[in-house]
Amino acid sequence: MSMLHLVRTSAFQTSDFEQCLNVIQISDTIVLLDDGCYNLNHDLWQQALNKVALPALYIIEAHAQARAITIDKDKINTLSLDALMTLICETQKSVTWQ
Repeated sequence: MSMLHLVRTSAFQTSDFEQCLNVIQISDTIVLLDDGCYNLNHDLWQQALNKVALPALYIIEAHAQARAITIDKDKINTLSLDALMTLICETQKSVTWQ
C-alpha cells in the first residue's frame, strides 16, 4: 500500500530526509514542505535521482518561494496548501518526517 511522506525538515540539519529515502517505495509519494523544501538541493536527493525508479515528488510552492528556492516546474510537481489537504485526505497512510 502506498504511503504519503511529508518531509518538514532539512537534511542539512537532521537525518530525517535520509531516513525517509531509505524506506520509500516506488508507489509512495513525497511532499517537501516547510524547511523540507531545502532538500530539493541536497546531495541526498541528487543521489536519489540516479536511481532507476523514484516515487512521486511534490513541493509546496508557497513554502519554496518563501525560502527563495527555484523550482523547475518541468521536473518538480508543485502543490498548493489546499491541494496538500486533499492529498492527505485521499491517502490512507502517511508519515511526517520532522
